[in-house]
Amino acid sequence: MVDDGWPQALAAAVNADNEEPSMACTSSLTYRLLCDAPPVFRPHADLVLADFQAAGSLGDLRSDTVARQFRVSVEMPNMLAGRMTVPGGPWPGHFGLESITFDAEPARFPDWFPPVADGSPLHFGTVIASSNGFAAGQGAVLFPELLALRRSLRTQSFGVVFLDRLTALYASKIVPALSRMGVETDPAALPAARRLAFLAHEWGHLSGPTRYDDSVVVRRRRLVAVIGELCADLAALVMLLAAGTPRARDAAGVLVFDRIVREAWLPRARRQVDSIAGRQLLVLLTGTAYARDLDLCRVEELLRGQLAVLRAAEKAAVRGDTGPARGYLAGYGWRLAAGAYHVELRGDLVERIRTARG
Repeated sequence: MVDDGWPQALAAAVNADNEEPSMACTSSLTYRLLCDAPPVFRPHADLVLADFQAAGSLGDLRSDTVARQFRVSVEMPNMLAGRMTVPGGPWPGHFGLESITFDAEPARFPDWFPPVADGSPLHFGTVIASSNGFAAGQGAVLFPELLALRRSLRTQSFGVVFLDRLTALYASKIVPALSRMGVETDPAALPAARRLAFLAHEWGHLSGPTRYDDSVVVRRRRLVAVIGELCADLAALVMLLAAGTPRARDAAGVLVFDRIVREAWLPRARRQVDSIAGRQLLVLLTGTAYARDLDLCRVEELLRGQLAVLRAAEKAAVRGDTGPARGYLAGYGWRLAAGAYHVELRGDLVERIRTARG
């Protein structure tokens, strides 16, 4: 167990430096702490320092070195810092200085998942300390494309999902609302179900006709990212429902509830990819048998049909044709503006969730 003194001090320095974006990078509290990083964090600190030394002010910081050279360690604790946007964070869409230190373990698909091509490295992380972009919001993932960059990425060199955060968010944000809706959750089974739900979502990204790395550049566009998230969700749900086991069905339920009870209602939801995907899933399920009894098995064929449509839209978008993706969302009443996507949320399921959330 690593002493959290330096990680906590780093997070505090980052939070303080965020108040002065015009400060020179090499004059910041963060820079000084990185220069004195403990040996266990030295390799990662050197990557961050290279980006700091190449920039002028904190507001000009770009994290290309970190994005391309950072590798997750399972033997030693990890540290990443840079200018980034944090999905689910308190300032969605804003690029600020953030840091996070964490332990990691490989995230592996269960043997019973259908085989897919290998994707980018993926790890589950346990947070040691983090700055406000993570700590003060609902941020629970770390990918290189979230960093402020000078040059677009062609591949994704790492991915970290903070499973402890995801599980805690589910327990605090979703379980109470589900209880008010008459759905009980087994606390002992929740961590495993949340893990399986995320793995199924990642499997969904890899299961389609488009290679995941082929879409790294275009996924930085909101529209393509939303379609990609919906494809991954629906592929995961179809796979889990086809498996037919109790744990697979439980994971499918967790995946959907996390989208429609939590992520669909994140702050500034119209600008956040995860929120937009959650709202579209909510729109899709409204008026179906699922809306009445929350049984995904009742809408399995609907999900299969939607997945086929979305896969075609994703394939076209990766090639540069966003017409099918725009047409798909517009068909459900979405208004797509440059800064935000909006849809009216109506129906019994929406009101049931809105009331349960309080």
